[in-house]
Amino acid sequence: MPSLLEIDGFVFETQALKDAFRLAPDLTEYENTAYSEAALRAGIRYFADWGPARTTRLNNSAEASLDNLSPEGRRDLYQTITKRLAENLTQQYHLEVDTTDLRAFFESISQTPPPDSFVTFLIRYLQQTSQRIHEFEEGFQDKATEDCGSNPGRFFEAIRRLPGRYHKVKTDQYEGDESINGVRYLVLQSLTSGETLTSEKLGTLLANENERQDTNIMVGYTQFTVLGQLYFDYYKPRLNIYLEELANYFIGKAEVEDSTAHTVNHSEPRHQLNDFAWIAIHPEDSESQTDAYQLYLGFKSEQLSYGLAIGEDLRQQDSKRVRDIDVASGSNVTAKRIISKFKTVRDSYHTLNDIGGVIEPPEKPEIADVVQRQLEAKKQVVFYGPPGTGKTYEAKRFAEWWIHQQTEAGVSSNQIRSVTFHPSFSYEDFLEGLTADATTSGGVTYRIKSGVLKEIAVDAESALNATDEDATPPPFVLIIDEINRGNLAQIFGEIITLLEADKRGEFDVELAHSGETFTLPPNLYVIGTMNTADQSIALVDTALRRRFRFIDFPPSLDIVFSQYETETSTATEAVSQHYDVVSAHERLLGASILAVETLNERILDAAQLGKGKQIGHTYLLNQKSTADVVDAWRYDILPQLEEYYFGQFTRLRDELLTETNNRLIDWDSERIQAFDASTLYSSLCDLAGIENPAPLPEGAKPIPDGSGSTVQKESAKDAWGTGERTPETFRQRVQQRLDDDSAQKIYRILDAGEELGWLEGGRGETARVMIKSKAIDPTGAPLRIGQDGEIEFEWNYIRNRDSNPLTGEFIDETASAFDEVNGYSHEWDPEAEENREFSKPQLSVSDLSADDITALIDGLQYFIEQADAFEDD
Repeated sequence: MPSLLEIDGFVFETQALKDAFRLAPDLTEYENTAYSEAALRAGIRYFADWGPARTTRLNNSAEASLDNLSPEGRRDLYQTITKRLAENLTQQYHLEVDTTDLRAFFESISQTPPPDSFVTFLIRYLQQTSQRIHEFEEGFQDKATEDCGSNPGRFFEAIRRLPGRYHKVKTDQYEGDESINGVRYLVLQSLTSGETLTSEKLGTLLANENERQDTNIMVGYTQFTVLGQLYFDYYKPRLNIYLEELANYFIGKAEVEDSTAHTVNHSEPRHQLNDFAWIAIHPEDSESQTDAYQLYLGFKSEQLSYGLAIGEDLRQQDSKRVRDIDVASGSNVTAKRIISKFKTVRDSYHTLNDIGGVIEPPEKPEIADVVQRQLEAKKQVVFYGPPGTGKTYEAKRFAEWWIHQQTEAGVSSNQIRSVTFHPSFSYEDFLEGLTADATTSGGVTYRIKSGVLKEIAVDAESALNATDEDATPPPFVLIIDEINRGNLAQIFGEIITLLEADKRGEFDVELAHSGETFTLPPNLYVIGTMNTADQSIALVDTALRRRFRFIDFPPSLDIVFSQYETETSTATEAVSQHYDVVSAHERLLGASILAVETLNERILDAAQLGKGKQIGHTYLLNQKSTADVVDAWRYDILPQLEEYYFGQFTRLRDELLTETNNRLIDWDSERIQAFDASTLYSSLCDLAGIENPAPLPEGAKPIPDGSGSTVQKESAKDAWGTGERTPETFRQRVQQRLDDDSAQKIYRILDAGEELGWLEGGRGETARVMIKSKAIDPTGAPLRIGQDGEIEFEWNYIRNRDSNPLTGEFIDETASAFDEVNGYSHEWDPEAEENREFSKPQLSVSDLSADDITALIDGLQYFIEQADAFEDD
């Protein structure tokens, strides 16, 4: 639950401040100890939920309270809150923040626009709010009845812990009311008087009030939504500020013209609390966001959604229905990532909303002349080759360059459309289909929905008809990614004949659903891409194959070095020249290029593989650090090879990777290893047959492992091994040793540990971290986590410490909160004469599900809260 701190009538959420401060960039330019009213207002606006102004009007922001202070009063308040908050961050969260640091931070976030890192905090905080609301609601299992779930007490407690002045304002607001508000009044009285609110008591209050009314007051409500406003109204002003700040930031950064935004918080529009909030940026001249294309950012408990969306009313019409939404985990999304997405769809946003927007032309691609000749001859081409050879990238780059070369008037983004074929993609998606709409009377009506080919064909024909006879009509290009993954005969249907160049605009067909006459205009061109790892071009439908020209895209590893600023000119030189100026990144890239070349030669000779399954060069492009190169091998290249040899690891080892031994893949367990840059480098050099390779600048020298190969000694190849034993270096060790899923579970536990207390690294060669809390003796810890994913509960250590007040009986009862975690159990017999020790529970993170991790974190939070209360007693 959020940690609150009251300072001179203002109540701050210090956990939010801590999270934002941790993301802050270098604050040197803002280091100014002088008073700044802008900084004062920013600190209160973004981190204080309560201020005196909310006593008279609940919907006021805490910042509004500053208007009633004199200039001297605001100056004094600034000195006080920055001093107290800096002390809190240092003492509660161990951040070592002084007053100057905090004032610099407040000054930085008072800027317009605020730093990207702070916007990232706003995004993550709103998503965490969605997650918290979702978890509260899950405590109410059966939302269809008045029965409460297994753990609604967390929600009751969250409401009870809100400031007393807020409780009083809400109580005064509901006093004398009946129905739902009357029950809310009674709940507040119960919570603030120290009584324990239970689901049964809440049910009784609702039932009693229901009997007093002529109608069922619970229609449209659940127990959770009855109480929702008691919780959310406290945070609502600050959350609305966050949403508005994000909307203004993205309008400016995405550079969308003549646009405004509509925001919805977690209780709008029906004033019932839920886990959904969103922002829709839309044209100023649209009646509302519902009838326009939008730049959309949506927050849900499990994910963020962002990109180009369609207004609700517009979806009901026979519109172009263009939609381009990305979905991601909230913990991974940054402000820059969303800006990048918005800029990607900005031209479509402008064009679809008729507010302009053009595509900037790229430089002429090297393949431009070849592709242009084939398109002019056939109207359709397919770029084919192994995965990672740049087919889709070059298709888009060529299309953008070509439409600028061939368009005499203003270029519009609707001249290029993209679609990806897949096994379930259909004729209805490509040309047209029927879609059902519900009517107000409860019936169903059907209408024709245009597919992507029909949409771009209509646009191309419109442009053709508007072109003067002596002018060249602008080209329109449809890019079909993964064209061979769809059922081509079924998708193209009766229009396959129209693809032929001499039939463009001369022949037409009758479409199956609408019965309309349809033709392909001569200024419409198609570029397909095809991964030959999936299918040979010989297997493409013959009727379709003769209507396309095929352009080969083989691996071109020579271009990799040209992307980077390197000291050496070739991959061989990068790994063989013992120059001190050659970076680890450059050496690892060189070894990667040589290893991929070797692998591609072996793939050519391997049975059932061949050139169509070679490794493309784009896997090694845009890898800006050694960690990026390691990830490319671990998460792209090796899984691709594993897929080629699915279930045949012996063949994979013997035919392709024999020199790597067990360093990259554990052949016994048939799993890709967690390896670091040094291990990868030595493995790739051995694979490529490099004699006497130059050492990688990072880490210790390789040592023999007894098999003729080299490995890195555990203690020397990472920061923990060199003596820097901190929670951060522990995370690095975990990333090296565990699979990604297990590592992410460990990170969740560690993040929660930092929220509830602090983390402390161990001392030995084996990396361990303890989760500690002031509610428990600081020398002990309820949890200890090891580098291989083992989780140990330190009940005996805690109980046996003389400085620790927690008793065995308390631990036995309170630790039962972990019983919901798979595999957890403990035994303790206080009556035993000889052995009154706890059995030592130990879990492995690989055996735990995501729900188990959630239960573990909830148990830890409960244990610490109860320990804190025990200590207070």
